[in-house]
Amino acid sequence: MSVKVISIKAFGGPEELNVTTVEPVRAGAGQVLIAVEACGVGLVDVFFRKGVIPGLSPIGLVPGVEVSGTVIDGAAEWIGKRVFAKVDKGGYTEQLIANVTNIAEIPDALSSEAAVALGINALVAHFSLLQGRCGKEEQVLVRGAGGGIGTMTAQLAKLGGAQVTASTTSPEKRSMLTALGVRQFDNGYQEYDVIIDTVAGNEVTSFFNRLKPNGRYVLNGVAGGFPLPDFAMPMVTSFQKSLAISFLSLNSIADSLLMTAMTDIFMLAVQGKITPVIDKVYLLTEAVSAHQRLESGKVFGKIVLKV
Repeated sequence: MSVKVISIKAFGGPEELNVTTVEPVRAGAGQVLIAVEACGVGLVDVFFRKGVIPGLSPIGLVPGVEVSGTVIDGAAEWIGKRVFAKVDKGGYTEQLIANVTNIAEIPDALSSEAAVALGINALVAHFSLLQGRCGKEEQVLVRGAGGGIGTMTAQLAKLGGAQVTASTTSPEKRSMLTALGVRQFDNGYQEYDVIIDTVAGNEVTSFFNRLKPNGRYVLNGVAGGFPLPDFAMPMVTSFQKSLAISFLSLNSIADSLLMTAMTDIFMLAVQGKITPVIDKVYLLTEAVSAHQRLESGKVFGKIVLKV
């Protein structure tokens, strides 16, 4: 029986995503085969599709770096369990091989769609807050708070006792963030102890001046495009304030730490302390529409493909 996948015909727009089939595979040592139930759609998938990531050929490339589903083959102790998996690529599929080091069990109370809505977004948020040494009662700005990472960052920072301020240009997203418990929105001049930035773009430098002395700036995404080459120069000229800028990629974090954090985040959701935010659920075969939605600028939370 063949396995349905969404592959890239050529680098370009959403129309280059193609429904096709491949032969089924078997899990090897230290691996599991997952019957995929949901797959997260994120900016990295757009980078795959556009050919932004060096060294990748578009022919047959399958996007998708996070899935949830049930283990049907492989490591015996995992068979029959529902799991979340973080992978390098290949998630837009009905079946997927993952290493056991990259999976976390999903609680019964959490749907597969909710698991991937948390997924990588919540992991990036969690480790960004750690990177920024975000403490209780500190003033934290979440730039791009309406996106998938932003909604998770705002919730986790608030849960940790920080004073959270959101930055968004959308009145609709402001209303939805308020429903998530955000009470402050950036006024354009307030100063912060920590800024978590999912947007980047040419406006990064204008936010450096908004940091208090000893402030920390964590850049974890480029939803607004890459910053200018000399974007960090204002920090150099303001060295008297002892500011710090850092970058956050999950690729630099050990798998064991990621999956332990994922398990903890799932429990926070089960306990009602954070909320998975799903923008819209599409069928796997509707990946073109999902990418069009992702690039519309109207997304609040996570887009999910349902298999």
